[in-house]
Formats: sequence, structure tokens, C-alpha cells
Amino acid sequence: MWVKRYLDLSPARPMWAWAVDVLLSRHATSDAGAINTKAQVNSFLQSWSPAVGARSTLPRYLKSMLLTAKKHDVSFAAIKLSRKSKHRLPIWYHLGSVRKLRAMNNSPGGKCLRDNHSVQYVADLLPLRDRGCVLQVNWQGPARPPPDCPCPACVGDRDQGCRHPQRCCLYAAALLEQIRPKWHPDADAQADGLTLTSRRKEKNRVALSKGEDLIFDPTVTSDEPLEESFRAFVDPAAHDRPPAIRRRAGRTVEQERRTVY
Repeated sequence: MWVKRYLDLSPARPMWAWAVDVLLSRHATSDAGAINTKAQVNSFLQSWSPAVGARSTLPRYLKSMLLTAKKHDVSFAAIKLSRKSKHRLPIWYHLGSVRKLRAMNNSPGGKCLRDNHSVQYVADLLPLRDRGCVLQVNWQGPARPPPDCPCPACVGDRDQGCRHPQRCCLYAAALLEQIRPKWHPDADAQADGLTLTSRRKEKNRVALSKGEDLIFDPTVTSDEPLEESFRAFVDPAAHDRPPAIRRRAGRTVEQERRTVY
């Protein structure tokens, strides 16, 4: 029950859960390296873990909570993520990143993105990557982008303390390249035909208000608040695997159809 209440990320989240976030951030395991406090959001949404061993000074009740979650394999286990859900995930220590991203977390570029651009989530990187002046620079292909771009966005970044806004924009793009396809914000998952159409969802809303029967929505795409995707008894080996998709029936062209005996 404590784990469930802690993982409530809605506005109704209990006050003590925010205090637990602070305590856990101060007890990260040594294999996670030196984690900047601005990069820490929630260990269940990131790839670092709090230390719960005998030498850890974490309070006993928090160790018990974390060990219970570990015993029952509690994890963020969305089978498929909507684009909106992908945007909500923390970019630092991203759950779906390749190994290279860990080195980029505490690099000078990563530090500037956190301190001067307030980057914390995947959605924060997209305006930087898609900035018009940077796209033009990439098209023209210079070896190094100029540090004195006069566009309003770059001027604003320099006012916030960034010495080279366009370089940070390119670094934002490089960070996104380290995210696996299942989690990448630009990767559209293959349509599986399971999600109800907007029309059927509207019919469900009307039926619900009238107390009538509803059409079951078999969707496996997570488009709800992130806390709805926490699950127990999750197989860690299946974490990064995209869901299996039923092969669609092929189309038979009359002129190409043959009968074979």
C-alpha cells in the first residue's frame, strides 16, 4: 500500500512522498555514479536505484518499502506508449536509453541543459532540437555552429547563462538519438487495431452516463497519467522489447491469384 501511494504522481500525491523523493535521491547506489540532484525525478521512472544494503543509512521503513517493491517486481511497464506519455518521461537516466546516454547525463552539455535551459523531461528537448536556426545550420552543414546567433530564442538562452545555445540544441538532438525506438518520442508504434476509435469512445461516454453497456477497449497503449503504467510482477527481460504485433492478412490481387495443386 505504501508503494502504491508513493507512486501516485497525480496532484493528490501525499506530501510525505515528496519528502521520500529527497531522501532516496541522497542514497543512490554507487554504480549510478555522481547524480546531479536536478537530474533526479523518481527512481521508478529512471535507471538509477537507491541503496538498500546493510551499509545504507536510508531509514528502515523506506528500505522495507523498496525491498517490497523489488520482491514483487514493481516497475514502470507500459507495453506501448503514446507520444504524449513518452514526452512526460524524464530524459536524464532515461528508462529506454542506450549506455552512451549515461555518460552524457553529467557532461558539460548535459549540465548546461539542466542549469540554463531547465531541461528535465523528454518534452523539454524537442523545442531545442527543432529550433529553426539550428535546422538551418544543419542544412548548410558548417563544421561548427556560430556562438552568436541573433534569433530571439538563442538571445534568450544567452541571457540565461548559456554560452553556446546552438551547440546545446545539437546536444539535445544527440540525447534523443540515444533513446531506443520503443521509447523514442518520434517513433510511432505499429498500429495494432486494438484501440477503440474516437467515435466508439464517445459512444462509451454516452452509454456510461446513461448506465448502459460499454464496449470493451482492449488497447495496450498507455495514454493515461504515468502512474497508471506501474505494474507488479513485471519481467525485467521484457522491459525494452516492443510488443508482439499480429501479422495482418495480405491483400490478394485478382490478376496475381493462382491455384496450385
